[in-house]
Amino acid sequence: MKALLDFVPLVVFFFLAKTQTIFVATQGLIIASVVIYGLHFALQKGRLEKGQWITLLLTLAFGGLTLYLRDDMWLRWKSPIINWIFGTAFLLSPIVGKNPIPLVQRFLGQVFELSSTAWKKLNLTWAVFFYFLGTLHLIFAFTFPKFWIDFKVFGGTAIMIIFMVGQFILLRKHLKTPENQN
Repeated sequence: MKALLDFVPLVVFFFLAKTQTIFVATQGLIIASVVIYGLHFALQKGRLEKGQWITLLLTLAFGGLTLYLRDDMWLRWKSPIINWIFGTAFLLSPIVGKNPIPLVQRFLGQVFELSSTAWKKLNLTWAVFFYFLGTLHLIFAFTFPKFWIDFKVFGGTAIMIIFMVGQFILLRKHLKTPENQN
């Protein structure tokens, strides 16, 4: 359910962008994001995950600049920057912090059994993926602006789903079984 809630602001943005102006769509995106992340905050007992904070704050910042300056160029930078921040978080996670383990291991360690080297390689794969996805968002936002909103909603989402399904298919032989779970 949590993952489905994250799509609500995107759906609101897409609908309003196709039926109204980009500025009305940006207002809808900001309002929907505040409502959804407020709901997450309540459901998660008064906290948001780091990724949720990043997404919310950058949506407020870039959406706010878009509305204040009446220039959608600011909103076009949001998705590339968010993806690059996530890529950087994956890249730095094995070497920075109190407990420097690969970020992907924190997310998937309960599901898969991998060696330390394999976790680092998988983590690097996710970092590269987020840099790639951010670059695709940038290309569509500024090179193909007519298709930017469609790519943001459908293309980026489809690429993310395909990547994640591909990861699970490739890693299925490493699924933890009941006897080797912690």
